Amino acid sequence: MRTMRSNQRPRALFATLVAALFAVVVLLPGTASALDVTQSSTRPNGFAGQDTYGGMPTRLTWKLKIDQADPGVQSVVLEFPKGTDLSKSTVSAVKLTGINRTPIKPTVALDGSTVSVTLNESIDSLESINYLRIQVEDLVLPADGGKFQINGSIATSSGVVAVPPATQALVFKKMTLAESWIFWLDGKQWVVSWNSVRFLQMFFNPQIMVASVFVEFKGWMLALLLVAIGFPVAIPAGLMLAFAKMAKLRLIRWVAAFYVNVIRGTPLFLQIYIVFFGLPLIGIQGNKYVLGIIVLALNSSAYLAEIFRAGIQSISKGQFEAAASLGMTYAKAMQHIIIPQTVKRVLPTMTSEFILLYKDTAMLSAVGVFELMMFSKNLSANSGNVTPYVMAAAFYLIVTTPLISYVRTLEERLAVAEGGAASKPKKKRRSRWLPGNAGTDTALLGTSAQHESR
Repeated sequence: MRTMRSNQRPRALFATLVAALFAVVVLLPGTASALDVTQSSTRPNGFAGQDTYGGMPTRLTWKLKIDQADPGVQSVVLEFPKGTDLSKSTVSAVKLTGINRTPIKPTVALDGSTVSVTLNESIDSLESINYLRIQVEDLVLPADGGKFQINGSIATSSGVVAVPPATQALVFKKMTLAESWIFWLDGKQWVVSWNSVRFLQMFFNPQIMVASVFVEFKGWMLALLLVAIGFPVAIPAGLMLAFAKMAKLRLIRWVAAFYVNVIRGTPLFLQIYIVFFGLPLIGIQGNKYVLGIIVLALNSSAYLAEIFRAGIQSISKGQFEAAASLGMTYAKAMQHIIIPQTVKRVLPTMTSEFILLYKDTAMLSAVGVFELMMFSKNLSANSGNVTPYVMAAAFYLIVTTPLISYVRTLEERLAVAEGGAASKPKKKRRSRWLPGNAGTDTALLGTSAQHESR
């Protein structure tokens, strides 16, 4: 008997709990509010990106879903993290019913990092679902960045409930040096006046210049890395091709000549496409940066082969004969006599080839290599401005301008070494052209640094 009573007690307790739960759900629906935050997001305030940064004005959009089972909403209090600046903020509210928008003129109170929005009349849903959208303009989140959920409370006709959490928390980043400079420029009157001129705004926008320096710098360093690895690889390959073109065996000469003619006779752009899209079709996969270095090295080796061949053949045969008379083998003569003179003679031309190869790295952007041109192209597409391309040109000129001057200096020194004493040309007074003066000007027919364009 006692056993039967002990078994009935848990059953009775379970039945009591079920009845109580039914009473809470059915008889007291107001306590089971289904208010839902469907949107809690900030507008990206970074330059040409999708990120939100603290310390800079942004716009918050907060949307509350109110369905038929919910009580009427009378006011909303939104609490932001400490350090949020609302001093210049403005708040607007809109009631959304289907495709209809009904502006609301609420009573707004801004207190520290809290926004209080009191509606003149409650919003409820009797026949269809309504939404309450609140937007806070010029909201400045803490500069240190972070991740947070908007807290607060919602006053309804049946009581006060906590703001339900949104699906995703708000994430904002710490302001970078570039963003801080851009934000500083935005507030300058001279920048506004400068950008009021259409040409200056499209080609020399100060804010985009700052962004381009920080964004394109990584691509610039990568372009330098590609050519810094590819060109040294191309030098020994070009030297071997030069010797192959001068070999005694006809077959070796033909193979070397065929390779050099094919590479020099086809565009580098085509060679890039063949390597990047052709090799995967036969099952050869590779890192795109490694493939880029290989293409640049193979292309440059063909041009360097002709440079080295011309330099070697420019050395008089008498030096070969003198080396042989001293008992030197062909290899020893090349190593100690011919090659050192050849390098000195072709150094200006090799520098010109390096400049061309450095500029040719821009073609790799067509196959997804994130070098300088790729970064500038993406930045230009995001900003709708040409300034990133202008800044890319500046990055290229940082390298090419000193090298061009260096080539000119090498040519002058080589001319002095080859021709003995050489005096600097004297400046002549400009005079009118007369028929008798025709043909008196001397033309520069060619120098060691002349290099065909690709």
